[in-house]
Amino acid sequence: MGASRRSPILPRPTRAVHALLVAGSLLAVPTARAGAQNVADRSTPRGTIAVRGTVTGTDIVRAAREYLGVRYKWGGNTPRAFDCSGFTRWVFARYGIDLPRTAHEQAALGTGPFPGDLRPGDLLFFYGGRGAQHIAIYVGADTIIHASSTGHRVKLDVIRQHGSNRNWFRNRLIAVRRIVPMQGTFYIPGATTASAPPRSVALDEAPRTFRLAPTVY
Repeated sequence: MGASRRSPILPRPTRAVHALLVAGSLLAVPTARAGAQNVADRSTPRGTIAVRGTVTGTDIVRAAREYLGVRYKWGGNTPRAFDCSGFTRWVFARYGIDLPRTAHEQAALGTGPFPGDLRPGDLLFFYGGRGAQHIAIYVGADTIIHASSTGHRVKLDVIRQHGSNRNWFRNRLIAVRRIVPMQGTFYIPGATTASAPPRSVALDEAPRTFRLAPTVY
């Protein structure tokens, strides 16, 4: 599970998430940077040039696969070790998209697709006793990639949609959020003296429907 185990049970979004919904910008979420160096800065490859473009689910999945095998650690938010929400945050930061830190907060972002409409790059949230306690990235073909506390590493797992009542992921899926496609930043090889890339992308560049409540499955 991710760092969200420290999040309290709330009947409505936290003040930080409420500020996000009102302002329409991740820059309005103070908890996204509290007590830590900005993850987008740390995940930026050295010696690259920042180019703006549309980030797709395929881009997100491609970046996520690069971390297969990285060990799991509760509270981990770098490639040395990840927890579930630290992993998703780092992957999106690869494209200048700055997510909040916990699964609880990330569940308030993006759009809520229709039930069953899963696409690569979607964020899937799973119930763990206190709301959204685990998060994964949908790869396609009923497959997710996530930092697994039971598998002790970043790994692929299958959500069996049919023929199994014992699949943990299928039984506990409670919400799906879609953040991409949206404008982000790509990094291409270039001079090391290139200007620093933008630190984050405001979600007001995404469709306004991101203010919808999470889709509950």
